[in-house]
Amino acid sequence: MSNALFTLEEGGRLTGVTIRGPHWNYTASPVIPGYIPFAPGETRPERARWRSDWYARGVSMQADSSQFDNCELWGFSTGIMVGSRESPASPSILYSALHNCMMTSAGYPIDVNRGTPTIYRCAFDAYRHAICGYGTADAGYLAIECDFGPHASSHPIDMHRIGENESGANDESALRWQWRAGGTMLVRNSIIRPTRVVDQRHHNGANAGPYEPDPYINHNRGGFTPHVLIRGAPADGIYLEGNQCAHPDPETGIDQSSFPGRQRMNEFGWHNIFTQQNQWDVPFSQ
Repeated sequence: MSNALFTLEEGGRLTGVTIRGPHWNYTASPVIPGYIPFAPGETRPERARWRSDWYARGVSMQADSSQFDNCELWGFSTGIMVGSRESPASPSILYSALHNCMMTSAGYPIDVNRGTPTIYRCAFDAYRHAICGYGTADAGYLAIECDFGPHASSHPIDMHRIGENESGANDESALRWQWRAGGTMLVRNSIIRPTRVVDQRHHNGANAGPYEPDPYINHNRGGFTPHVLIRGAPADGIYLEGNQCAHPDPETGIDQSSFPGRQRMNEFGWHNIFTQQNQWDVPFSQ
């Protein structure tokens, strides 16, 4: 889990290439050709063992000056990891297609440990979370003019709460306060399409054979999904500006969970979530 196919440090750049991961040839799915099946197993340890055998990371970006541009990245359970638990990085991810990236407890085209990457004009599809983060006060992202495609096995735009990943600190000023969910997140002038979780199938890890309904999907089996889920209290906030959204209104498109009641909330019941000039109920063709 700690290794990647490519690691970009100071001045490192990947440009103009297709990077195909090991989990690309699942083409029998009637819903999403090429998806990575969800982890089968009836217990958490069974699913954890399955995931450990299938985990694959494409690119690790570990410097502000690193750049990933004009690429196609697919077939990994985690496409790009930004920063590390020890040090932040704020690289550039530009003009790229990141897709076919699904897996229970992974399935992230972009996963931010620490830092605030700039993500510009990228297209996502067939993911669990298109962009997610670990939750520290210096973890965030700037997603500008991106296209979040319709095939999601969960919500596309995410930020974890520290307490989901570790015990966390009790001091609100700490980098890893247990209720913290990122620092600054911005989604601007983007297209956000998913409104429902795909009705996923699996074939128990085999490359052939019939697909059966997946009883172990860790969400709601084809049901509703928000565009955005922030799982705690951002240090600064998430800003949603000028986007075209498939959901009919902010209340159905945005969700927030898991933060102390003493935090100040707005009329939607959100803390540090800000919206302006978004278009709602846009009738995208699927």
